[in-house]
Amino acid sequence: MIVPSLILKKSCSVMLAIPFGLLSACALDTPPKSSDLAAQAVPSLDSQRHWANSGVPGEPAGGWLASFNDAQLNRLVREAIDHNGDLAIAAIRVQQAEALATVLSSGLLPAAGARGRLGESESQIVSVGASWELDLWGRIRAQSRAAQSERAATQADYVWAQRIVAAATAKAWFSLVKCTQLESALKQIVEVQARLVEIEGHRVATGAAPQTELEEARNALRVNQDALIKATQARVRAAQALELLLGRYPAGEVGAEPSLPALPPEPPAGLPANLVERRPDLIAASHRVAEAFDQRQSAQAARLPSVSLDVAITGIRSNVLSLMDSSSPVKGVSASFLAPIFTGGKLKAQADYYTEAQKAAIVAYDNSALEALSEVEAGLQSEASYRARVAELQARVEECHTLLVREEARVSIGSTDERGALKSRQTLLLSEADLVSARADQLNERVDLLLALGGDWRAAAKTTAQAADLPVQALPGASLAARSQKGGIHESAAAQ
Repeated sequence: MIVPSLILKKSCSVMLAIPFGLLSACALDTPPKSSDLAAQAVPSLDSQRHWANSGVPGEPAGGWLASFNDAQLNRLVREAIDHNGDLAIAAIRVQQAEALATVLSSGLLPAAGARGRLGESESQIVSVGASWELDLWGRIRAQSRAAQSERAATQADYVWAQRIVAAATAKAWFSLVKCTQLESALKQIVEVQARLVEIEGHRVATGAAPQTELEEARNALRVNQDALIKATQARVRAAQALELLLGRYPAGEVGAEPSLPALPPEPPAGLPANLVERRPDLIAASHRVAEAFDQRQSAQAARLPSVSLDVAITGIRSNVLSLMDSSSPVKGVSASFLAPIFTGGKLKAQADYYTEAQKAAIVAYDNSALEALSEVEAGLQSEASYRARVAELQARVEECHTLLVREEARVSIGSTDERGALKSRQTLLLSEADLVSARADQLNERVDLLLALGGDWRAAAKTTAQAADLPVQALPGASLAARSQKGGIHESAAAQ
């Protein structure tokens, strides 16, 4: 018997000879490349040789964490990578994608099993069989390839999540150091103001000053004390935010260094067109477009007839039935096909659904690419703005320091009382606090730029594309996930 000819695509090329005739196995269409997606998202990207905001030439490199030369920061980032809860969830999702890819790829191979009935019954039956669906239209292959794309996307998501955690930890550390310095400056301001209240009290008592000056000094002291309370609260909250990133109990007890690290040299920005090949979040978005593309192919193939081969060997032993005219075991090979005729529009709706899902994945990629380019441009623009602002504040601090030295010299020779020097010291402390806030903001903006450029925090990092292809067991920083599944993801300093 010859199976009736079936509708085949033009791409059908591989011929499978089976006892029921010649059937073609269709080759799958290739998903769009990331370069094609980028060209669609930003048509002028290939011709954009430079960033709109000036940046340092050269390709971005890894190891940005070490550029801050802060040993405590290095330790905190590694602790966050090992214990952060969000990162553990991302690692578990990679394991789930690995398992799903294995499940969907298993359909490409024959399935075998055994069943039987044994015991004290009048007959015993044992049957061993195998079944294999011929993937003529690529339905199973498309599902398998879609699962592999999702696996690659979740691995890229993990790499990106790891970098986000490293950047968030660095910014939380800078915030804690800033809040600690501001609290220290306000403590000194309160002490200076308390001394001014004491001086004004003596002046009022001797009749050298009216009562209103003492009241003004006391009011200023209350304002500064309130600011100190707020600064202490901000420092505790900053410590709690850092502890949450580290996976610690948020007691607000982690301490900070006495000063912020120096700002590293501005990093190379590379070319705009290379950004989409370097950032893990864009790589993940590209894989999800490929996944949606293959899901659509699988849904379309599901509307065509399916053909299966079945092989079985059955052994029967019976005290009742006569088996003289038949042999045992019984062997047989059969083929079956199923052609969908009426499914209530289910199969067409599935194909339509995945067609729209592919469109949505492309739009999501376009949005992510534009957002990534915008983040880099904003970071480059902030570099110039903060550089100018910090320079102005530094000049102001130097001027306030010069005025303080002059006031203290006048006090030492007796040409004026202590009040002028104390007020000059308060002005200097306030100027230094403004400079600390600006430098912390500048460091945070630098971390945002390094993250936007797709740079890795580790000193000896592989490229993003290589990191995205790592096996699940090589992913570091999943201590929480490893505790929930023995033998799961383990830490490896050189894993990626």
